[in-house]
Order: sequence, then structure tokens, then C-alpha cells
Amino acid sequence: MAPSDGSSAHSQAHPLYATDRELVDGLLAAQQPSDAQLADLARLLNRYDGFPGAEDLRDDLSKTIRLWGLSVEDLQRRTRALWA
Repeated sequence: MAPSDGSSAHSQAHPLYATDRELVDGLLAAQQPSDAQLADLARLLNRYDGFPGAEDLRDDLSKTIRLWGLSVEDLQRRTRALWA
């Protein structure tokens, strides 16, 4: 049986998986992302980039960026403007 934390038998479970799963589900449901949601998406993409587990979260983060019609570069540009 596969673990319920988004990891496979050979991957790690991230300690923030449960709260991040809820956040990602909310991002997927957003039609027009708010500034806070853009920042959350960028933050989570960075958190899980290269992480050996949570494949479902990484897949859903990629799906979210596509649904919002953005590239990673667009997202980075927009979030840099938010922090400026």
C-alpha cells in the first residue's frame, strides 16, 4: 500500500505535506489568483523543487501554473514585483 502523504516507498515525506496539500488544493480551485496565491505558488514550487517525495504536490503545482496561464518566469517576475 502506498503512503498517504504523497510519497512513494523510496521517497521522503515532507514535514509540511499536510498543510501544503490543503494549500495546493485551494490554489487549484482558484480561477484568478490573488497576489497571496501567486506568492504561495512560487514559495511551494521552491520548497518542493528537487525534494525526493511529494510527487503529487509537484504535479499539482505544475498543473496550477498551467491553469493560471503562467510560465515559471512569469510567476517569478510577478512575485518579484510583489516584494519590491
